[in-house]
Amino acid sequence: MNVLVFPCGSEIGLEIHAALHACKDVRLHGASSVDDHGEFVYARYRRIDADSRDADALLAALNALIAEWDIDIVLPAHDSVIPLLAEAGPALHAKATVPSMRIARICRDKHLTYNRLQHLGFVPRRIDGLADAYPIFAKPAVGQGSQGAERVDSAERHRQLRESGIDYVFAEYLPGEEYTIDCISDAQGRLLHAAPRRRTRIRNGIAVRTSPAPTDAALQAMAAAIADDLRLRGAWFFQARRDVHGTPKLLEVAPRIAGSMALSRQRGINYPLLGIYAYLDRPFQVLAQDFPVEMDRALHSRFRSTLAYRRVYLDLDDTLLLRGRVNPLLMALLYQWRDDGKSIVLLTRHASCPRATLAAHRIHADLFEDIIHLTDGSPKSAAIDLSGLDGGAIFIDDAFSERHDVHRRHGLAVFDLDAVEQLLDSRA
Repeated sequence: MNVLVFPCGSEIGLEIHAALHACKDVRLHGASSVDDHGEFVYARYRRIDADSRDADALLAALNALIAEWDIDIVLPAHDSVIPLLAEAGPALHAKATVPSMRIARICRDKHLTYNRLQHLGFVPRRIDGLADAYPIFAKPAVGQGSQGAERVDSAERHRQLRESGIDYVFAEYLPGEEYTIDCISDAQGRLLHAAPRRRTRIRNGIAVRTSPAPTDAALQAMAAAIADDLRLRGAWFFQARRDVHGTPKLLEVAPRIAGSMALSRQRGINYPLLGIYAYLDRPFQVLAQDFPVEMDRALHSRFRSTLAYRRVYLDLDDTLLLRGRVNPLLMALLYQWRDDGKSIVLLTRHASCPRATLAAHRIHADLFEDIIHLTDGSPKSAAIDLSGLDGGAIFIDDAFSERHDVHRRHGLAVFDLDAVEQLLDSRA
């Protein structure tokens, strides 16, 4: 099936890519309205000149991509896109993983969320007017993550926020541990599994360190109650935090993938894939596993190299083999180069038979077009033959002296191990 993710460069869009890029039945497509990281991740990518501030223009742009790419389903990857696609209905020419327009609006506005779920007994106490005592908690009614949220410690600050022009939800301060509960429901909105995780370290509203939380009856009861009331399909989540008495209270509900669902995915639940199945009315089962794993996230670099080459000259010692072990990045590159039709030449001064060493490390010698074993002390640059080569070559070696000599003599681009990452194309 052809899947379109928009906007694909958000943290949500990147998690969707991580979850779906290796699924054999899924062909991923990404689009964004700004230049973002999605361009470096999605092999089929398009920048469009429309965003959620102009619903008509965005629908027209998405429909053009749906027609061009024969899209079967659209996955929203930002909170603001969900109500827009929900309101579009059949005006969007493909199914989207969004709830009804009414439920999408409720989940987007915390006033509406709290009003809808107030009867369930776990909505935090809200504060009208100035508080009798501080601290209290303030959060924009329409927003995502913890952006714009703050603890309010005085009536003066409370008054400033009330007069800021931003619609805030003011509520009791919850000092306890915070959780995200990843949920998956079937096509009828029946909850199949809820996986709570701790939000240990937060940055820009995103849980950049998270770990599974112990089974908690109160959190499971919250998940079941929210599911019964809102009947959300597929993947969704809610956030909760404990009050002064240790009782979990609701922070928000979101009918979408969470960027840090990657943690629960490691334990067997592919939320984007199962969410697609739910919206396409396909039967599925949830295989939830319970073993320890922790996730920590940081900035990750991807590179777009337009360097053209048809042959790779590659060293063995301290390059393809590093500290007595196979270098996994270079092994990935070996198979990428072979699939791309590039020739690979192993150029080495190895102390013993290179083929025997390759065999000992389970590296097949047929990956290489040639294996050149230098035993006479001659420079590697002398063994490089570019005659008749159409498309250029590169040279990879840990030794600076070899790289310097090859670059000086042949003008080739040369790489140490710290620079080969740019050559890997991991888009899907």
